[in-house]
Amino acid sequence: MAKVLSICFFIFIITSIISCEQRTHQSTKISPTYKASIKIAVSSTPLSSPVFIAKQLGYFEANGVNVELVKYDSGVKCFNALNDKQVDMATASETVVMFNSFKQSNFSVLTSFVESDNDLKLLSLTPQKYHRLNNLQHARIGIVKDSASEFFFDSLLIMYNKTAQPITRVYLRSDELIPALLNNEVDIISAWEPLSYLLTQQVTSDTSVINSRGLYHLSFNLIELKETTLSTTERLAILKSISDATDYIHTNPELAQQNISRILNIDPSQLRYSWNDYTFRLSLSNALFSNIQTQSQWAIDNQLVDKENSVDFRQIFDRKLFETFMSLEAGW
Repeated sequence: MAKVLSICFFIFIITSIISCEQRTHQSTKISPTYKASIKIAVSSTPLSSPVFIAKQLGYFEANGVNVELVKYDSGVKCFNALNDKQVDMATASETVVMFNSFKQSNFSVLTSFVESDNDLKLLSLTPQKYHRLNNLQHARIGIVKDSASEFFFDSLLIMYNKTAQPITRVYLRSDELIPALLNNEVDIISAWEPLSYLLTQQVTSDTSVINSRGLYHLSFNLIELKETTLSTTERLAILKSISDATDYIHTNPELAQQNISRILNIDPSQLRYSWNDYTFRLSLSNALFSNIQTQSQWAIDNQLVDKENSVDFRQIFDRKLFETFMSLEAGW
């Protein structure tokens, strides 16, 4: 009953906003325009589960927006589609946000909808040899260049005071990491999920070099261009829909996994492997801000970006919209 009242209240507020917008348009003699559909570029990963669930279970339609999801195989491609104005919104990690902030400031982060503190891992076929990053001298490290993979590895070197160790970085695409490890082309790989799971399907022994839980927090975020054609009403409705989906995931975790397994065509055991590592919730926290700042300093120190192009990351967080949404959710 409380949930029904909450939804009714939200719809009432949204209706009020629509009325205000219509009155504003009438007073300025500008007729409102309505998009046939709102396109969201979504990375085909379980991290995007709330967006997929919102579409499949009809939460977007229930909140008054017609949404089309456009799948891509990475957050980088999602961001590029947004920047090329092929879509209205996109999902991407905070690392993608950080790197692109040095190139442009014409986009906004509306919310983070998932976090994981165990998505990146150091993996080896002889993990006992490199336990706690021992014996790294002349080790060959498989890394995806200029990515969370490299940032994670460099962070561990600093944490374990191993930055002076002579190592060989072997830069690879993410799909090349496991083959390189199995073919003895590298000794360790810095990899994100599902690569750890996929490696367990080929190697029965433990491959984890260290317990990486809590050492790096990955997030996936909803992003739009600042010059958006979407109204405040539509944007709030999208946040509401994704929030409803996170509620569903919390109350129906097994059904949610079944849905995502079908949507992404992945084995249910793969989802179970990492599902408990995900925290699904809408936020726009100082922790995310600090994480992006830390990564940007790493990128500057390693000359991966031009220091002169650095920006105040507060400029790309749309806190006003998020705070308005949270106020509506709280029933204020």
